[in-house]
Amino acid sequence: MFRHLAVALTLASVAALTAACSNPEAPPQAEAAASKVALPPECENHPLLAAMPTAQTIAGKPLTEIDCQAFSVSMTYGEPGTSTEILLIDSKAPVPEESGPLSGLIAGAQETAYKSAVAAVEITKGGRELALSSPTALASIGGENYLSVVMDGPTGEVAVIGIESMDSGGDVDSLISVLKDRYGLTIHIEQDHLSGAAAARAAYQPYLSAMRLNALP
Repeated sequence: MFRHLAVALTLASVAALTAACSNPEAPPQAEAAASKVALPPECENHPLLAAMPTAQTIAGKPLTEIDCQAFSVSMTYGEPGTSTEILLIDSKAPVPEESGPLSGLIAGAQETAYKSAVAAVEITKGGRELALSSPTALASIGGENYLSVVMDGPTGEVAVIGIESMDSGGDVDSLISVLKDRYGLTIHIEQDHLSGAAAARAAYQPYLSAMRLNALP
């Protein structure tokens, strides 16, 4: 569970670092106009935007925020407390020249974020396979509904969702995926009482299906 949180925090920190050095005077996010959020100027022609959802509403949650940095794009659906954030980063995108003394730190954060995501995917897959190979291990976590989820994304990439054991509450963690040896995707749903693999699949599938990941170069 903690490794998934660490990946999500690392990906978020990369975006924050980039924002600090590449857009120091960027204007606040545009407010929603009617039911549609205006695209911020920094998102124009952003290479990652083509892979993000086009839907203004997913799973009943309206799009409320779009944020673009040099090598990341995030979209938030819903309001604080019940929102879903989709964050996509490119670990091989060039570090902005204006980063100055922070350029090394940012490049290192990019690499760490991607490697952490790769490790999370592999560890989750391995843990699931181990539990499935042992009836005792499977019973100890509460059965198949408390197995971590391994699912296919829209273009065949593997996505994983950490699930706590039944005794620990069965809480559902973020969805994490890696693509084409360079991209890291994390989707995080703020939702109380989301428990078990079946609920995880149902909650995350609409967001994962809305991604257009075949647009990534």
